[in-house]
Amino acid sequence: MADNKTYWSPSRNYKFELKIGNSKLNLTEDLNYVTILTSIDLPYQSFVLNITIDPNKLIAEEIYGQAPLYLTSILYGTSAATPLERIEFELMYLSSDLPMDVSLQLPGNVDDKRQNITIMCVARKAYTTMNWLVSDVQQGVNLKSVLETLIGKTQATSDIDSQGLNTTTLDQILVPSSTLYKNIQYLNRTFGLYDGMSVTFCSHDNKVYIKNLTAKMTTSEKFVIYQLPSGKDNTEIIKKCTDGKFFYTTEKIISSYKGSSVFAYMAPNMKHIVKPKDRLYHVIDTNTEALAKEYGLISKGNKIFFDSGAMPSDSRISIHKDHTGYELSESFIRAEYSKRVSSITELVVTLGSSMRLLNLMEVGEAVSIDTKITPTQPVNASYILRASQLSFSKAKRDWESAATLRLVRTNRTTT
Repeated sequence: MADNKTYWSPSRNYKFELKIGNSKLNLTEDLNYVTILTSIDLPYQSFVLNITIDPNKLIAEEIYGQAPLYLTSILYGTSAATPLERIEFELMYLSSDLPMDVSLQLPGNVDDKRQNITIMCVARKAYTTMNWLVSDVQQGVNLKSVLETLIGKTQATSDIDSQGLNTTTLDQILVPSSTLYKNIQYLNRTFGLYDGMSVTFCSHDNKVYIKNLTAKMTTSEKFVIYQLPSGKDNTEIIKKCTDGKFFYTTEKIISSYKGSSVFAYMAPNMKHIVKPKDRLYHVIDTNTEALAKEYGLISKGNKIFFDSGAMPSDSRISIHKDHTGYELSESFIRAEYSKRVSSITELVVTLGSSMRLLNLMEVGEAVSIDTKITPTQPVNASYILRASQLSFSKAKRDWESAATLRLVRTNRTTT
């Protein structure tokens, strides 16, 4: 039976302001919708803005991407006088469609033909930081020192997870001249930043985050998402969803699992032939299932489902000989292959209201799923927030909000 009850809902309303360039051309009243995409797979956030304006106005103001855009989001609660949250984004204008229709030319008359224009943007300071050209040469250092040196060459601050960080002392290291983002990836690929999965991205406020996602699964969750059943009184749970630490959805959660696909691609057993300086070669044997259970994104139970009968571990073996390794260290293997098993399980969750922007943009953090639908409760517990797409559209004078979240982990159930 459908749930026809009307529940109390927290009062939340966003307002957006948009200005362009140093002259701060104000396009606030012309703004129709805003989409903010944050992902651990991207080095910085991207934005999609839609405005309704006469294209000739942008041409007259020479808005061709050379000037920054300033987008401000303001969240109000029950009081319109005191914002609950205010975030300022400085954006780089990447591209836009700019139709130029034939207009009516009459003396003393301006033919104002307003049209929808979509503008693609990225976080401006974060873009500059992650594309900053850096290099380094050091002796007798660890990876944390190298990371801090590289980030210190930019104008950004840093937040580097210390838990599980590879503390091996490197006798010497040459970091070639490249962008900051590519060089951090190079260090992870060559040495392994953590014994587990790591991600690197720069937030809109120009802070470079390097996170150990394997360790994040054992820490406290950033927020909780409830999936509520129909036909029950969910008022008490909904009342909790006011502070950005609790969210709820009454929509379906889309779930996917690809255990056999991942193990077929990687092979149940792996052999890495590396070249330490004191011997001709060395072979590192790795059982993929054991690696996934220890260094993947595991929440509570660690059972991995895949067709082991079709892929026997004694005959399905992959050989890797292109990576020379660093002495006898196995960290580069754990760093690389934990990433491949990290998203065996994925959930897509849609939220419709009571959103607080900041927590939903903190990708790479652990979040908790708590479905109240009895048959699917074995999927509860922790996931990593892989990506969030926050969408805001203006309906008359108010803004309506929605969020699509992608959550990942290695194991399917927690039993």
